[in-house]
Amino acid sequence: MIAIISSAKSERTALLALCENRRWGIVGCDTVRTATRLLQLCPPTTLVVRHNLADGFSDQVLTFLASSGLQGRTRSIVLVPAGTVAAAEIRQINLGADCILRDPLRTDVLLAYLEKYELTARPVAARSRRTGTATIAFAGGSLHAPSRTLQHGRQTRPLTPREVELIAALTRTPGEVVTYETLYSEILERPFQGDTSNMRVLLGKLTASAAAVGLQVRACVEVIAKAGYRYTEARRPPRGAKTTAGG
Repeated sequence: MIAIISSAKSERTALLALCENRRWGIVGCDTVRTATRLLQLCPPTTLVVRHNLADGFSDQVLTFLASSGLQGRTRSIVLVPAGTVAAAEIRQINLGADCILRDPLRTDVLLAYLEKYELTARPVAARSRRTGTATIAFAGGSLHAPSRTLQHGRQTRPLTPREVELIAALTRTPGEVVTYETLYSEILERPFQGDTSNMRVLLGKLTASAAAVGLQVRACVEVIAKAGYRYTEARRPPRGAKTTAGG
């Protein structure tokens, strides 16, 4: 997915339309505040951000990207005014920008970069193929993997790519332990070295996301000490059975 961040409505609308014509997944926002919220809820594969925003600068967006651990997963293109001094461009590079484009913006060049970045991001996005089907039953709700949307009844919640991958790993073999070695290799793409903190944080994040739509993840996911996680499919109560609050 590509995120366009610009406080200029005409520019934002035009860039979104160009991406939409190429059938790229897109989303747009106009401020630093909305950008950071977007990055928290649904990190894009490529970020196009105008340097001057209504409530701040691209510096803040890039800093948030780095502090959230997303720079390795999200490529960033910064749009700067004509005449921007070299020191300002260097600052953007030091903050993690992958590309800087000056005004007047050449959309053909921007689209070439977007296509390049989206193509190189596909190996990461291809991990979603591990989900097998587009929709996965999970904890009494359902995950639509392509849009990374968790649904329960009429409530929906966007998930991060890693939350989706955790669900995919857990539901692949219900009732069996998914080892930390497997989880770290598939989701974090690095070997497990005994520290489970990253996975605990991820499980906690997924638990909170699911709770927002009324699902209880920990009723279905068991933590097996020093081994990994085991998922048990949520069981529906027998027809006619009464339910009690908190039960």
